[in-house]
Amino acid sequence: FVRYLESLKGDNTEKIRDVYSRACMVHHPKKPNLHLQWAIFEEGQDNFEKAADILENIDTALPNMLQVAYRRINLERRRADLEKACTLYENYISNSKNRTIANNIAVKYARFLCKVKNDVDKAIKVLMKATDKDKDNPRLYLQLIDLAMQRTPVDTLEIVGYMDMFIEREHADLEQRVLFAQRKVEFLEDFSPDIRQVLKAHEQFQKCIKQAKERKKTKGEDNKTDSSPPKKVKTDQSNVPPPPSVGSQSSYQYSSGPSGPYQSQQQFQGGQYGGQGGYQQGYQQYPPPSDPNYANYQNWQYGQGGPQAYGPYNQWGSYNYY
Repeated sequence: FVRYLESLKGDNTEKIRDVYSRACMVHHPKKPNLHLQWAIFEEGQDNFEKAADILENIDTALPNMLQVAYRRINLERRRADLEKACTLYENYISNSKNRTIANNIAVKYARFLCKVKNDVDKAIKVLMKATDKDKDNPRLYLQLIDLAMQRTPVDTLEIVGYMDMFIEREHADLEQRVLFAQRKVEFLEDFSPDIRQVLKAHEQFQKCIKQAKERKKTKGEDNKTDSSPPKKVKTDQSNVPPPPSVGSQSSYQYSSGPSGPYQSQQQFQGGQYGGQGGYQQGYQQYPPPSDPNYANYQNWQYGQGGPQAYGPYNQWGSYNYY
């Protein structure tokens, strides 16, 4: 019916408002889509207070709806009430019972503080508070790195500190730790004034690769042990029936060849940590397993003999990519 009224010529604002009012307040008081459409209509008429009241009412009736939360926040931003937007962000973060949702809102809040309010320090505080509740979440640390990269000039100690915070997390995912160590090497390549820092970061990267490789090898051995067939139970030879005749044996010869050997070379060949050759001549490409946006990250040809062995390299994707 609203579309019909909108198609008519003339000013039908009051009629459309009346339809929305009866639909949302009488017939469908808990239908969020109708309330969201009504709020959009009122905001389109520059009636911000009414739009805010509509969203607040449906948020009270149906709490914890992320779409409604973002609509309320962005309505306040569009009408330039930034303090109210900050208050809503903080309330939703503190009242969220889902850690993933709380992290998503915290990331959006940090971007809002950085890009809209131009307050990088407060944005970093928001993310640091989020890492206190979810210490092993790589996305939060990547956001910290991204925010710190907005500073001019770049504070290398601050950014390396965020990278080390995640790398040193004992229970963090080992593959993510390898990626963070890799990002650290490239970042220091781009911004560090001291080659010794780069070499030290490279050694840390090698250590992370070794730990991840050992962990994967241990898991492979555990899986192999779990899948090994049970031992055969010896039987009394006196109770074993006589062997069948030659003619009957030939009918059961499905295959005359022996079974193939266990393909042990699948472990760590062409995998995420490169081939089985050593890392003395540089580390192999290590892209994240599911992200097509990463460029190739090939050998940097770091030797172990000091800065004189420092050679060319090919860069890969951004160290603050998320």
